[in-house]
Amino acid sequence: MIVIKFGGSSIRSEFREAVDLTLNIFDEEDVIVVVSALKGITDKLIKYSETLDPRIAVNIAAEYVHFARLHGIDPSFLKPYLDELFHLPELRGNAFQDYILGIGEVLSAVLFAAAVNGVFVPAWEVFRGEGEFGDAFIDIEGSRKNFRKIFDVIGEGYIPVIPGFIAGKNGLRITLGRGGSDYSAVAAGVLSKAKLVLIMSDVEGIYTADPKLVPNARLIPYISYDEVILASRHGMKAIQWKAAELAKRERLPVLFGRTRNWRMATVLGEKSSKMPLMTYGDGLLLINTPERLPYPVIDEGEFWTLYDVPQEDAVRIIRELHKKLFPPVMSLFQHVLYKDEEIGHNSTNIIEKMSTEQTISRKIYYEEGEVEPLG
Repeated sequence: MIVIKFGGSSIRSEFREAVDLTLNIFDEEDVIVVVSALKGITDKLIKYSETLDPRIAVNIAAEYVHFARLHGIDPSFLKPYLDELFHLPELRGNAFQDYILGIGEVLSAVLFAAAVNGVFVPAWEVFRGEGEFGDAFIDIEGSRKNFRKIFDVIGEGYIPVIPGFIAGKNGLRITLGRGGSDYSAVAAGVLSKAKLVLIMSDVEGIYTADPKLVPNARLIPYISYDEVILASRHGMKAIQWKAAELAKRERLPVLFGRTRNWRMATVLGEKSSKMPLMTYGDGLLLINTPERLPYPVIDEGEFWTLYDVPQEDAVRIIRELHKKLFPPVMSLFQHVLYKDEEIGHNSTNIIEKMSTEQTISRKIYYEEGEVEPLG
């Protein structure tokens, strides 16, 4: 069993590659798919929940209908769920907002299920939520009975497609917070006893810094649960912290990759490459970085320090520090060291385009001590 989660950028920009990857894996493994809303839709839904401006609902509906036609999918599949935008339930407060905010994931899941000839499974029927609306947790033990619906779909030979970001609580839909689709995917991995979870996005993996801010940021081949939990709690967006904590608790490996060209570069698990990682949230977090900064320390641990750095200074400091740690002109020894690490990792931990000679089971690997093919 493999769980694949596709983010909003992947669904919008690389839909066909996402579908092809899913079907290639499904040739040899049972698959569960978790999807996000199209990139940009959740922000529109937030505005819609606040204003109830019908023009926003019309715009969202038109966007999904156009997307369906663009990819050769009959838009009529969407109708029962598009109606939810215009016939809202009589709910109040955060329960009302959560109902609206999850519609994007629902529409994406319906489309993806149609594209892979799979089955749409409502998340609120399989995940039991607990806690506050807008930032709920998934009750794993309480979800086991309902999760049998997923196994029923798999047993019939289909791919179950679940909208991420949503769970059910007392008959209502409750959302899991920003990045909640990661959490949905890891929960599905735990409940299905999956070999691993693939988190697919528009980048190849987790970097030493945000590549949008630091163009020469380096990919981290192996990163530990503790490193990722820290980073995700302090600004890193590669995975939601609740997802990382659940993966650690269940010792579930997570592989990060880019949907375009199926490039995988980072394994989340017990092993760490001990590479520096810099991120900014409620302070500037430095992981595996020996440099000390002339700013007040908020907190620190064995391999990390959180500094009180003004937001306006954070990007400059990250860029300068990254340049110091990874100078553009490297010694021959450093160059060979980094290239060896990259080549050694990529040769055993990448999903690439499949060919008739190379099956998916020889392409997915997880290294823990020795490299062994999954499946």
